Amino acid sequence: MAGRLVLLASVWVVLAVVLGVAGLFGDAPPWLLWPSAIGATGTAAYAGLIAAGASAGSARLFWLRLAAAAGVLTAGTVAHALRTALAGHLTSMNLFSAVCYVGSVAAVAYAMVRLPHPPRSWRANLAICLDIAVVGVAAMLIITHFLRSYPQLPAGAPDMPHPAGPPMHGAPMAGLAIGTTLIMLVTAITGVLAVIRIGITGAGPVHGPALWFLAPAGLLPPLSWLLLPLLRPWPHLSVTAIVLAPIGLMFALAARSQIRSPERPARPVGTRWTRRWRRISVVPYAAVAVTVGMLIFVTLHLGFLPPELAGGSVMLITLVVIRQIAALSDNTVLLDRLEEQANHDDLTGLPNRRRFAAVLQERTEPATVAVADLDGFGTLNDRLGDERGDALLRAAAGRIAETFGPDAFVARLLGDEFGVLVPGEDGHLGERLVRAFRQPLRVDGHDLLVTVTAGVAAGRDDIVPDLLRRAELALKAAKHAGANRFQEHTAELDSTAQHDADLAAALRRGLDRGEFHLAYQPIVELPDGRIIGVEALVRWQPPDGAMVSPADFIPVAERTGLILDLGLWVIETACADAARWQREHGPRAPRVNINVSARQLLDPELPDQVASTMARYRLDPDKITLEITETAVFGGGAALSTVKELRELGVGVALDDFGTGQSSLTLLRTCPVTTLKVDKSFIDELNGTAEQEAIATSLSTIAATLGLRAVAEGVETYEQAVRLEALGYRYAQGYYFAKPGPAALIDAALDRDRVQQ
Repeated sequence: MAGRLVLLASVWVVLAVVLGVAGLFGDAPPWLLWPSAIGATGTAAYAGLIAAGASAGSARLFWLRLAAAAGVLTAGTVAHALRTALAGHLTSMNLFSAVCYVGSVAAVAYAMVRLPHPPRSWRANLAICLDIAVVGVAAMLIITHFLRSYPQLPAGAPDMPHPAGPPMHGAPMAGLAIGTTLIMLVTAITGVLAVIRIGITGAGPVHGPALWFLAPAGLLPPLSWLLLPLLRPWPHLSVTAIVLAPIGLMFALAARSQIRSPERPARPVGTRWTRRWRRISVVPYAAVAVTVGMLIFVTLHLGFLPPELAGGSVMLITLVVIRQIAALSDNTVLLDRLEEQANHDDLTGLPNRRRFAAVLQERTEPATVAVADLDGFGTLNDRLGDERGDALLRAAAGRIAETFGPDAFVARLLGDEFGVLVPGEDGHLGERLVRAFRQPLRVDGHDLLVTVTAGVAAGRDDIVPDLLRRAELALKAAKHAGANRFQEHTAELDSTAQHDADLAAALRRGLDRGEFHLAYQPIVELPDGRIIGVEALVRWQPPDGAMVSPADFIPVAERTGLILDLGLWVIETACADAARWQREHGPRAPRVNINVSARQLLDPELPDQVASTMARYRLDPDKITLEITETAVFGGGAALSTVKELRELGVGVALDDFGTGQSSLTLLRTCPVTTLKVDKSFIDELNGTAEQEAIATSLSTIAATLGLRAVAEGVETYEQAVRLEALGYRYAQGYYFAKPGPAALIDAALDRDRVQQ
């Protein structure tokens, strides 16, 4: 429908052009162009109705008002055309046509003014008013110059009688001159209003480009005044009919823009310059530029600037200066607001990490800094949802601020991490912070008991700027020891941190240089000692130093995240050896146990990595068992989900050091375990009293009942091996059978087992 409207409106324009040109080559009636003018204005009214039907709310009302305005314009056009046809020559508009023309333009102006706009601050309203004043004064200067420049125009409507017609004299002629001037002024002002509405205040619910198609209508009356002297020799070229012909096309294009606006996705904003440009209203600047150009032209042409233009230019300059002062004031407010946002947290209203660090940098007086984390906030946030999680953070911020009062500087440093700065060296800051959270927090009508773990650092002079780092270092140490506690910074923590940093760097280099290798410790079947599996243990041998103990580098790898790369290397290497043993020994090849850390279980890519590695080496899944700790999966969540995905691949799952962590029989139900590895501490108590052997005996019974494989770890003596067999254990591992060694030793042991069989 929108396309047909544009086509119909274009037909009227083309028809007017064709008839006008054809009339130049013969006698043409004076009403020749009026049918196309009536068709154009009628099309404009129809376009307004179509656009109203495709819109809703205030936009629909706007288009209905435009349709009514176009209808009034059509009535005036019909009356003017009839008067011309009956007279047989060009005639001036009668009072009815003049009223219709003015009324239609006024109706359009009213529709523009009544468009709603979003609420704005007083500063925004002031800026808009100043912009409107600038455009209005510029428009008045241009219109004044236009009227002053054409004193020779005849007094009357643009379609003045042809010399062959009856002349007009006296008061009627003066009245028509006033009416014609009024029409031109009102139409021009309406065009200016459309430009202001689009370019400055915004089009509101109406599609902005639709109003741009209507804005040029304000140029049509001045255009008619310019065309009148040129077209006087041809009676059929009615200036009014000529300028009315494009009206239909303007309305049709505007209606099409409005109808298609919901279908068009928002245009992506490309560059920073483009985004900045779109935020600036260019209309006032364009108006000033055009006006300045006109004033320069008039001055050069006349040799002086007429008084009315000089006075208007002074007013324009004054408004521009006021507008620039307002803009500078707005920029100052905006910069203050941006600085506030850059230094404060939106959620809690507290200063952020940037501001906290800046305050420390500026301070040299004695001070104490505490950094606290909410224990288990991630789990709480997942369980309660983001909204309640945010409310919990706000409540925690309020509790800290209330506890330490106005003398303390409290900030939200990260997600659930808060910082507290108090003057002086306060030895009880950490204790006060932990004690403050022993009472529940009130969140959305519910009491939530949340504890905190804190790190504290104190100092003076040059040490103060470094207190945040020291407090965070102490926090890491406190979290490593547990929850609901605090840790004060010590020099040993700095030494440990430096050692860990150096070790992490060396570990990264070691991975890149291939300094790691695997040692395998056999898992044997009781009582004959046949190897049925091996545990892969990672070893680090730098080329220029002694072997680094796993007890030293594994914790560092976990804290720094390098455990992900190291663990992937272990999986790759162990699967390669397992695949080789599978090819060489077939069904009797040992099952390879691979240790997986808690950090690895939180990696969602781990199941895919294991699956792709086994597929690449064509390794049967039952030849791999992944060893995990009870602590890693005790809380459920993502780690437990990862374990379930791994089990679905067909690999075994062993609970390592079972009985020493957060042991729970429920865990054996929820976690898809295939093997229990009984900790060495229970094996050491064998061959003692019944009470000492009770746990080892119970674990063997539980494993057998649940259909799990029980493996006794840390077997070091013959007596322990015999006793384990008597208690029902069928698998064992320890120095009594073999120490960890390279894959070549396992090859030799497997060959011996095959020969003996």
